[in-house]
Amino acid sequence: MVFESMVSDLLNRFIGDYVENLDKSQLKIGIWGGNVVLENLKVKENALSELDVPFKVKAGQIGKLMLKIPWKNLYNDAVVATLDGLYLLVVPGATIKYDAAKEERYQQEAKQKELQRIEDALLMAARRGEETGVKLVD
Repeated sequence: MVFESMVSDLLNRFIGDYVENLDKSQLKIGIWGGNVVLENLKVKENALSELDVPFKVKAGQIGKLMLKIPWKNLYNDAVVATLDGLYLLVVPGATIKYDAAKEERYQQEAKQKELQRIEDALLMAARRGEETGVKLVD
């Protein structure tokens, strides 16, 4: 069918970077309902490379990808995508780099949060002491 070929080409443009060999045999379309279902999609090994995660995909499969396309109001409503049965085999990435400055900032922020938590607890205890007439030792 011509419409299925067009939809398949369009989907290849948008999700082709993430899945391999998307073709119209995997495609089921409910034209008026706006439902598009893709089954048994193989995830590409470089699918998550742009996300800067410390691992890479070794193998992956999507059991079912369901798209709800609002044909009647395409410019105003969102297209809803639902994944069912996503399986990924991931391995550590070879390019994990230790960033000393980033680690130092993280440690400093954690210390600041802990100090703030302690100060807040002391303030709250002091207020409770004032209310009950008990004075905290300086």
